[in-house]
Amino acid sequence: MRVSSLQAIFLSALSAAASALTWSGGAAAGQAPSAAEPEETRSPAGTPTVEAPVRAGVIAGIGFPRPLAVEGMAVISRTVALGAEYGILPAVTIDGVNTSLWSLSGDLRVFPFRGAFFLGLRAGRQHVGATTTLAIGSFGSAAEVLGLDSWFLNPRAGFLWTTREGLSFGVEAGVQVPIGAAISSTLPLALYPTAQRTIDALGRTVLPTVDLLRVGLLL
Repeated sequence: MRVSSLQAIFLSALSAAASALTWSGGAAAGQAPSAAEPEETRSPAGTPTVEAPVRAGVIAGIGFPRPLAVEGMAVISRTVALGAEYGILPAVTIDGVNTSLWSLSGDLRVFPFRGAFFLGLRAGRQHVGATTTLAIGSFGSAAEVLGLDSWFLNPRAGFLWTTREGLSFGVEAGVQVPIGAAISSTLPLALYPTAQRTIDALGRTVLPTVDLLRVGLLL
């Protein structure tokens, strides 16, 4: 009798469990949205929202070799971003040579997972300027002004996060590859090779590029 009672209780528990699973599965199936219906996105207030297919705005960054950069950008369907950037290195003194830099470039970013991670390619024109004063024996001194103009490619990878409200911030790193260069000087370059080495380091050398922080607004 005791064994039969235990068997009955065990069978009853199994039956109840099976009934509960059957009921919950049916309820879940009845509540599941149709595969043909798009998932609805709602705002915190509970009203449906639709994300704009194109978001455009301005992003500013700090990094190397251009400490300051400003970029106008348009992001299309969270997949591709197109931009135009102006970068600048304010006048600084390197090895006794007053040096400055500016660049203009176009930019392409691809977001393969439609998230923050992107692969990018920047291409543009860069100008490096250098000014120094030379002592020319009994002739006194003379100012030498050098300029180096080159095209460059800058493949890179990074992250760019954008909130629903449009606040954007990110980081990125890559390599800048110069393509062709033209140098000009008001005096023979041999008179002051340090000036030429300075502009060559910025305009003719493969350089790492790092953006420590980019902050902007995309609406």
